[in-house]
Amino acid sequence: MSLDLLSTVHTNVNCSNLERSVGFYRDVVGLTPVSHTAPLPQEGRGFGLPGQVQWDAHLLHDARGAIGPAIDLLEWKTPTPVGAPARDPHTLGIYRLCLAHPDLAALDATLRQRGHPPLAPPASMHLGVGDLEARFLCVRDPDGACVEFIEQPGDLRLLHVNVNCRDLDASSRWYQEVLGLAPLMPRCAPGPVGGEGLGFGERGPVRFRADFLGLPGQPDLVIDLLEWLDPTPVGAPATDANRLGWFRIAYLVADAEAGCRELDRLGVEHSGPCWLEMGPEIPIDGLRAVFFRDPDGTCLELIETPRLTSAD
Repeated sequence: MSLDLLSTVHTNVNCSNLERSVGFYRDVVGLTPVSHTAPLPQEGRGFGLPGQVQWDAHLLHDARGAIGPAIDLLEWKTPTPVGAPARDPHTLGIYRLCLAHPDLAALDATLRQRGHPPLAPPASMHLGVGDLEARFLCVRDPDGACVEFIEQPGDLRLLHVNVNCRDLDASSRWYQEVLGLAPLMPRCAPGPVGGEGLGFGERGPVRFRADFLGLPGQPDLVIDLLEWLDPTPVGAPATDANRLGWFRIAYLVADAEAGCRELDRLGVEHSGPCWLEMGPEIPIDGLRAVFFRDPDGTCLELIETPRLTSAD
């Protein structure tokens, strides 16, 4: 067995100035703020933060709206943000979020005009699977977190979250056995990538291998689980929940207690169910969440399906 995940809720990115970052993800990237969570101070145990914590956050969605996955764009008020997003694309943990975009040339021009120049012009890369290629472009958000776009027809949409791991075989097996994810395509193993590596912010040729893992049968937010071969992985996933940059991926479950029991059975340490207030603009009393980490230390979260507040 594995966790019984219903869907991906969001991937969280911490920012230092919520208004500025909302402007980037809304006006430049093209996502829509749908929900605003601004609760009063509350216990921070689940996040691994001592004492009382408080945040201000927007959930931003693509054209699928609230039924699809979101970016949880969050500014910590107490404690205040620390650190900085990873700069090296081969840093362990969540490094970038990828969106599908229909016209990278137009996006490139828009980013430059708005003062957010990409790391490099759009580039094409053969993925080492048949004749599959990806035309991509990377940019940094106002705090320096990496955002990737892959050219695909159709609407702008959240596509995948890149999670760098130390051992792809072991981590892929863990994500499949613990989360119940499944490979969506054959393993990507391109040969040495030359100038295209600049698109990720890496000088010189690079080599990597990756599995794209998702919830079976769902057009959901995918995990791009990637092991760097050259250069080899560096650093570690963020340990502090208030660290700037990409921090965690959250999944919806029907029952947080059942999720904890399954994590126990699988030998995965976790926080236990934690009650989180979401603030007055969200029509729920609160929600129960469980926090745990993958083999390298990347933070994952289970959110129990919340109950809507009864109308008066």
